Amino acid sequence: SELLGMLKTGRPGNLAQYDDTWHIVKENGSVPPSAKWSDCSVEPSMSEYANHADLGARAWMSHSVISFDYRVVEVPRGNLLDPSCDAMILGHLPRGSEERWLAEQRPQRRLIVIDETVYKLYGDRVRAYFESRKVQHEILVLPMVEENKSMELTLEVAKKMKEFNIDRRTEP
Repeated sequence: SELLGMLKTGRPGNLAQYDDTWHIVKENGSVPPSAKWSDCSVEPSMSEYANHADLGARAWMSHSVISFDYRVVEVPRGNLLDPSCDAMILGHLPRGSEERWLAEQRPQRRLIVIDETVYKLYGDRVRAYFESRKVQHEILVLPMVEENKSMELTLEVAKKMKEFNIDRRTEP
């Protein structure tokens, strides 16, 4: 993947920062000379959660130099909390992967950290979603406005992770 990125752009990654934003640079894409290049790369693809109503839903695999890979998927509007959609349980694992197969074999647990405004709007649906999927879960509701973001809130999340005994490698 890194070699592929170098072949396409002549650089190890396909991310460039300009106009105060990181951009995925496509093969032969134009970039301002002042752009800052990253050694990291992002590979976009179609989300397996796309449907006839929203064929544009995407997924991204991010590759970082410090070996911090993660996956992001979009789910068509209105489907995320549908109990038939497994994106909030297994969406971080590609379908067909051994890692996903192994995850499907064990009981699922999740610690949900949610903004208090979002919780007021969707809390009942979030709880119902995880209950219907038989996922052991706890919900930590926090005030997430910029003024409230602090080390204390970070420590509150860490404390809840410890209390719930979350395994950060297998229970995202």
